[in-house]
Amino acid sequence: MDGKGSPQEKLQQILTSHVGLDPLYAQVLSNANHDDAFIKVLSAIIYLKRQLSITDLAKLLDLTSEVVVTRLMEIQSIIRIPADNQGSVQLNHASFRDFLLDKTRSKEYYQPLGEARMTIWSLECMVKYLKQDQWPQDKAEKYACREWCFHLECTIKGCESGELATAMVDIIQMFIRVSGRDEGTTAVKISINI
Repeated sequence: MDGKGSPQEKLQQILTSHVGLDPLYAQVLSNANHDDAFIKVLSAIIYLKRQLSITDLAKLLDLTSEVVVTRLMEIQSIIRIPADNQGSVQLNHASFRDFLLDKTRSKEYYQPLGEARMTIWSLECMVKYLKQDQWPQDKAEKYACREWCFHLECTIKGCESGELATAMVDIIQMFIRVSGRDEGTTAVKISINI
């Protein structure tokens, strides 16, 4: 940009350039360990409808709090990690989410299937922790119960092919079958390659 033009033109140039923080995001992500736990944590902080504490996030993702914090430390320059596990993770800038959801900007760091993952993780949490005739006990369980259908709806709306939607329907049918179990002690592992 050469500094010429009206304020509206300058704003439009800035909004369409997308250069800004993208190189920083790419650099930080390139140094991170991209194992399954990291992908879970990254997807969750981007796709959660409302942020959870580290403790509740760990429960929702079926990880330990220590694993969540360790993975978050890898990208601590672009997120805010709370002082204790009862605080929630915050993005330093909303453009990080936009970056991860735009394939042309984020390239290999693109996170397209987060809504599907959030649906699956929510259903897994309900299957693992909820018992018949008992209310959800903590924020992770409450989040899973309240928001799985929101994430499912977003998944279906975003599907280009019917494969993912079909897989999600299969998962929900399985959840309905196992949710009637006797004492909630049977753990069911829901898995799908996404």
